[in-house]
Parts: sequence; C-alpha cells; structure tokens
Amino acid sequence: MRFIYPYVSKREGKSMLVHFPDVPGAITQVDPGEDFDELVSDCLVTALGGYVARRLPPPRPSASGTHSTIALDILTSAKLALAMALSDSGMSNVNLAEHMGVNEKIIRRLLDLDHVSRIDRLESALAYFNLQLELSIRPKLPDNQNVYRAQQ
Repeated sequence: MRFIYPYVSKREGKSMLVHFPDVPGAITQVDPGEDFDELVSDCLVTALGGYVARRLPPPRPSASGTHSTIALDILTSAKLALAMALSDSGMSNVNLAEHMGVNEKIIRRLLDLDHVSRIDRLESALAYFNLQLELSIRPKLPDNQNVYRAQQ
C-alpha cells in the first residue's frame, strides 16, 4: 500500500484552503509565506493520528486522479499500516504485545504517529500480519510550495 493521499486546494482570498477528501476532518488554511507542504502534511498526520488514538481504522488513500497529493514519510506510513492491520484483524494491542514478547507500551508507541519508533520494531509488528515494509527511492516531484508561490 502506498500512503499517498490526494488533497483539494481552493483559494480563499490570499490564502489556500486545503482538505483531504479521504480523511474527514483534515482541513487547513495556508497563508502566504507559510510552508505549504509542511502545514498540509502536518494537517494530514494530525487527522490520521486522531483516528489511531481513538482506535478507529485510519482512512485508506484513494487514487489521486487529477488531485495533488501528499506522500507520508516511511515511519508514519509503517505506523498507519500497523494500525490498519490491527483494526482489520480485530486484535488488541495487548495480544500483539504478547505475540511479540514485548510490553504493551511498546505497541502503543508503535501506533503513536508523533513518537519516533524503531523501524525494526515496526517491521517485526508488520511481519506478524504477514506484511513486509519496503522502501522505494525515486526522483522527487516538484514541490507544491513552489506551485503555491507561483500562484501568489
């Protein structure tokens, strides 16, 4: 699964209003001079983190179509994949911790999008659900920030 979420942006005066159709509640405003990519990404991660914290299945990204997109970093993507696997299986944090031979607090941290977790622990947790973490390297697409600045 690729954690690349489409978003829709609309000019509101001098600002841009941005929302994510796949993630209800993920909406933000970016004013001129602000870091567009950082604010939009933070909005998305905060909204997704709310789903995980409430033990709700995080929304999966849809095909981008013609929309602009935000790609989540590898650590956040791995954490969301784990949250989705847990939700799909109906397994509790405690059960996963027992299977992995770790304290349940470790599982809570693996699911906390703000916590910097060890990638090897995430790989182990994902492997329990028969999932494999892969890293893909490709040329970076043009910054949305530059597109926004050009529109000002």
